[in-house]
Parts: sequence; C-alpha cells; structure tokens
Amino acid sequence: MNKASPQLPKEFILIDDFSTYALEFLQSELPISAIKSSETVVQGEDFYNIEIKESVFDNSTFHSCKFHKASFTDVIFQSCDFSNTEFTDAYFERCIFASCKCMGLELSETLIKKTVFRDTNLQYSCFDRSKLTDVLFEEVDFTESSMAEAKLKNFQARKSKFLNNNFFKTLLATIDFTENDF
Repeated sequence: MNKASPQLPKEFILIDDFSTYALEFLQSELPISAIKSSETVVQGEDFYNIEIKESVFDNSTFHSCKFHKASFTDVIFQSCDFSNTEFTDAYFERCIFASCKCMGLELSETLIKKTVFRDTNLQYSCFDRSKLTDVLFEEVDFTESSMAEAKLKNFQARKSKFLNNNFFKTLLATIDFTENDF
C-alpha cells in the first residue's frame, strides 16, 4: 500500500476558536494552513468549500457540521468527534483519523487518497459512490455502514468490524477480510 504520512510543518498557529478563525478564510476563499486546533467544539456550522492543509485537530468536536466540497491535505484528526457530520463531495489526501468517533458520518461521493482510519468508530457512516485509493481501515468499527457503488483501489482492512453493511455494486474481490469480522 502506497500511503504517505501527513507532511506537517515544524510550527503551528494555535487556534482557540476554529469557527471564528475559519470565517475569514471562507469569505476570502483562501486555504487554511499550519494550524493546530485543540478542544474545539462546533455544532451545526457550515464550512462549505473550505480548504485545510498541513494541520492538526486534537480532541475536537464537530457535531452535525457540513463540509460539502471541503478539501483536507496532510491533516491529522486525533480523538475527534464528527458524529452526524457531512463531508459530501469532499477530498482527503494523506490524512489520519486516529481514535475518532464518526458515527453517522456522511462521506458520499468523496475522494479519499493515502488516508488511514485507525481505532475509529464509523458505525452508521456512508461512503456511497466514493473513491478510496491507498486507504487503510485498522481497528475500525464499520457496523451498519454503507459503501455502495464505491471504487476501492489498494484498500486494506485489519482487525475491523464489517457487520450488516451495504456494499451494493462495490467490487470486493481483491480485498482481504481474513483479519476482520465480516
């Protein structure tokens, strides 16, 4: 699997209030880069078309937020809660989701490349019509989730739960599920 680690800067801009900080960038359509946001709590905000690069989100909560057409490159999400958040038609490259809670996450029609989901709860999430290339699910709970009509290339899964899933029109022939509950 050809998955690269996120390329992060040596120094970060520390952010206390992500919503306020992001507003300026959303209005000017400029990318956000080299930030570290910890302990952020956001509820129901819309971050349409936001672009975030080389950043870290630690122990942050984004409940029922919308990231339609958002772009994330070289981003680490550590111990974050994205329950019922939408990332439709989004883009992820060289990202890590570690110890995150992503119940009901909406990732339909999203492009995900060189990304790792580790020790993450993806129950009831939706990856329908998404393209996943060089993606690893490790110790992921994907119970009651959907990956219908998805395109998987170099997809790996280890020690994960794939129970009561919808894989309608998704080719699984090349995927080794022997280390998983399927």
